[in-house]
Amino acid sequence: MSDVGNGGSPDMSIVCVSLNTAIDKRLLVPVFQLGAVNRAVQVNATAGGKGLNVARVAQSLGADVLAVGFAGGSNGDWIRRKLDSIDLAHQMVPIAQESRICLNMIDRDTGQSTEVLEPGPEISAAEKEQFLALWKKLCVPGRWLSLSGSLPRGLGNDFYARLVAEARGAGAWVVLDTSGEPLQLGVLSGPHTVKPNEEEFRQWCGADPRDYAAVRRVAAELGSHGVQTLLVSLGREGCIAAKPDGSLWLAVPPAVDAVNPVGSGDSFVAGWTVACSRGLAVSEALRCAVAAGTVNAMSPGTGEVDRSAAEAMASRVVVTQL
Repeated sequence: MSDVGNGGSPDMSIVCVSLNTAIDKRLLVPVFQLGAVNRAVQVNATAGGKGLNVARVAQSLGADVLAVGFAGGSNGDWIRRKLDSIDLAHQMVPIAQESRICLNMIDRDTGQSTEVLEPGPEISAAEKEQFLALWKKLCVPGRWLSLSGSLPRGLGNDFYARLVAEARGAGAWVVLDTSGEPLQLGVLSGPHTVKPNEEEFRQWCGADPRDYAAVRRVAAELGSHGVQTLLVSLGREGCIAAKPDGSLWLAVPPAVDAVNPVGSGDSFVAGWTVACSRGLAVSEALRCAVAAGTVNAMSPGTGEVDRSAAEAMASRVVVTQL
């Protein structure tokens, strides 16, 4: 199969959904110690949540992007200002409760990362309905939309499934990157692409993603619900892509020195979604996705991908059809 799907209009923005937006703080400490005072020597804060990471990278790769989600309190105001500062278009539904802060503490000597994630706000029924009204307007034929990350309290585990069904009914294409019950329910509505990582795939399917027969079986089952592509990311080992008809690809990046892998999965989703919106073949879309994830891992920031670096990296990604 040569194409991942129908390319969207070149004038149509990609919509990146971040329902659990956050201020992502990265703190670099000389030697991280549990039970001790750790003094950061460097602090970097970004408007985060997986969906905003996807949006930021997709924009860096040259796509027109609209970020949507929820944002509340002073943290929500900070997130909006941060998005404005990078000229990233956004429509954040205001909520009564405070948006969360997520901490990523990195040991400078070992490179080991320790994350602490706040649970986030609870979304009210009125706030939920306001987002659904926005979503319905955004679901138009040929548009590509990404759904990423955990669901905030108050939405229910079937919320992604509801969003996917609305989009599919309108002729739009969805890339779904979540886990647990939201993933299990979401696939039943038939997103175009589903992207679990290795651990999520094992938990979801009870199989090793390196068992290609098992991956093909899962892709075929997903195809019965309308899923066109199963992607299983394998970290530094790359990614597996499978179609319901049994077609399967393995994409492997070159060995690099990873500085901060946080956000690499989101960068992968951004690369894939941008490539899909341009109508690229599976092999080329995989190159774009794996390259974006790899370049992010080489950057100290989260969801930071230089377009020229990603394009250069794509030529070094080896894609094999199995």
